[in-house]
Amino acid sequence: MPLRSNKKKMAIAGAGITGAYLYRRLRKAWHEIDIFDVEHGIKCGITPCAWGTSKGFNELVAVAGLDPEAYILRQIDHLLMDEVRIEAELMTFDKPRLVKDMLKGAEIKHSHLDVEKYDRVVDATGVSRAFLPAIKDDIILGCMQRRVETHEILENQIKLGAIGYAWCFPLSDHFYHIGCGSLTTDPRAIMDELGWFGKTPSQHCKTVICGCTGKVRLTAPHYSRPFVTGHAADGVWGVGEAIGCVAPLAGDGVVPGMRSVEILINNWDDPDGYTKAILKEFNWMKRERKVIDKLLRMKYLGINDAWVLKKNSRRMGMQIGFREATMLMKNLR
Repeated sequence: MPLRSNKKKMAIAGAGITGAYLYRRLRKAWHEIDIFDVEHGIKCGITPCAWGTSKGFNELVAVAGLDPEAYILRQIDHLLMDEVRIEAELMTFDKPRLVKDMLKGAEIKHSHLDVEKYDRVVDATGVSRAFLPAIKDDIILGCMQRRVETHEILENQIKLGAIGYAWCFPLSDHFYHIGCGSLTTDPRAIMDELGWFGKTPSQHCKTVICGCTGKVRLTAPHYSRPFVTGHAADGVWGVGEAIGCVAPLAGDGVVPGMRSVEILINNWDDPDGYTKAILKEFNWMKRERKVIDKLLRMKYLGINDAWVLKKNSRRMGMQIGFREATMLMKNLR
């Protein structure tokens, strides 16, 4: 990335994790950066979704000049996935605080973004993809999540089903992030069936601190093109979830979104190079997307599909064996 751009004015559409990371990385290289976002109307004030992340988070946050340890809430060394114990290297982090710190010094505009007034516009609007063409075969997962306080000790766990999963992850002492996403069923109905928010005689009360619903794009980059529209220098460039940088099976978009920012910086005025680099970096997501397509079409899941889950789960730090992958894949239906 050039230390100082000759361009004068840039706009970032979207002030979530990816848009904030882009601002943090570029704030000294551009004379003026405007950030636009909608009013979310929720307690944390940012684009919602889980507070979990995976390998690569520390390095990417450090490159942005921040201390990753300041945001990590819990290191997760294992979880129960459909009652199967899985060794893991995951973590939960304070997402609202990180976004706030990355946007330090920025004024968030809640007005209309006029693309013509800027030398460069970056679409970081996530599932909205507000400034890029619509996607033909888009796959959007509905989800709901709540942050709760309880004196009950809850297990780190994931329940698969309805082409999606429910999760319960620790944030800090007595606080947990609980949610669910599904491609075929209302996630609220799934949570009601699980009873995770209910109270039995053996359970402590769970106080809901905040909660919201949202959507996640599971389309994968190969099916989310184009990434760039208009003239290379003056057009709109997409990053993060707007161009499908979310793991279709796991729904993890934090690290992929930040990685897409790095790739954009390294291919700043080269739309073809940017497109090729994104497709190469996230080629593994294409294989996951094919598994999702099979699930949606009720097709047979074979050895190759289980291998995709096994291999790509290692990428996130989860040690799933082939035998477990075969069983868990069946539970996704």
